[in-house]
Amino acid sequence: MPASAHSQTGFEMAATASPQSSGSQSPQTQRRELELQRKRARDRKSQQAMRDRTKWTIHTLGEQVAVLSTALDQRTRQLASAESKLAFVETENTQLRTQNAALQLSLMGRNGEGGDVDGAPHSSSVVSSAAHLAAGSGPGGFGSLPTPVWELCPRNTPPTCLADHIFQSFVDGSRTGGALTPSSSNEGRSRSISVGAGKANLRPSLSCLIDQKSHSDDDDIHAVVADVLKTYREIEGLPEQVAIFSSISMLLKWMVLLDQQSWGLLPNWLRPTHNQIRTPHAAWIDRVPWPQAREYLIKHPEITLDDWAAVYSAGLKVNWPYDPSTVLLGASVNALGTSGITINPVFEEHLRQLRHWTVGDSFRRRFPELARIIDLDCGPLPATIECPPIQQMSPTSSISLPHPSPK
Repeated sequence: MPASAHSQTGFEMAATASPQSSGSQSPQTQRRELELQRKRARDRKSQQAMRDRTKWTIHTLGEQVAVLSTALDQRTRQLASAESKLAFVETENTQLRTQNAALQLSLMGRNGEGGDVDGAPHSSSVVSSAAHLAAGSGPGGFGSLPTPVWELCPRNTPPTCLADHIFQSFVDGSRTGGALTPSSSNEGRSRSISVGAGKANLRPSLSCLIDQKSHSDDDDIHAVVADVLKTYREIEGLPEQVAIFSSISMLLKWMVLLDQQSWGLLPNWLRPTHNQIRTPHAAWIDRVPWPQAREYLIKHPEITLDDWAAVYSAGLKVNWPYDPSTVLLGASVNALGTSGITINPVFEEHLRQLRHWTVGDSFRRRFPELARIIDLDCGPLPATIECPPIQQMSPTSSISLPHPSPK
């Protein structure tokens, strides 16, 4: 049989078989296929519904994120505004506290001999002798005017160390080099350290200690003190650095000005004793905080600054009970319209109480007698130049150290 005949016969057989196969499906099979089609349709609808729900959920979450982001931004702006207002209020409060403390000190200074800056009252006899020394101290004998107590400077020997050389040269140069403008001591006017310094610069300026580049021409004394203080690496604590810087600055400023106002800012314990006025001694002794210790050092000139400085600087504490950073206040505007870092008035009052100044164990081992004197020095002070005038005392008389009452 030819091939074409075979092909035609196969096609005819397939054509006749197809209707037979289609017609041979049972009703059960047809129902099964119909159910399968319906199931597929339901699945498609379920998947579409799930996709729609997912889109709706994503859209809803996106809207919630947008709302929360807007609320967060608004809350962040409100918080930033509140922090800014708080910082402004704190700065303003700091300035007001500083100005209030300065005003109180200024009012105390204007009261003259009625009381000391650190709140120690004087009896009437001490007030009288503190205002003027007895007549006869000058070359005119009893007919001459008395010498004000604030013009009696310690009697120092030639410099015995680099720090003494720097400070003594600065004081001598300021007195004789035209940097000072004389004023009437009876009127209690302050003399300027440099042009424009005036009375507003009598108080310590911490800018020189914190940032050496920030001081102005009016801060010559503070710059000198800061330069010397920074050479003592043993003094690490900020409270101790500020305490020493403040006390030396006030002392040096009085030595330069020799006026009533700068004298009034000195704590009682930093004012010279009689032995400091009449007995030649090394200048570094004048910067020791404890009066009785200064008396001891004057009587024992064999103790040099090299012996003293290392053990003293390493163990000195002012026992500030709060965070060290709180000893300073932020920038405030002074009477000259310039801003600078100032001492916290609470810390300043803390420093004016000598009982807070202590020495370390190495100092006590090196100088046990001096350590005992320092421990007792928070009691009654030795005789100072606010006591009866030294001109009335016999040249051979001596001042014995008082015995303070036990703590």
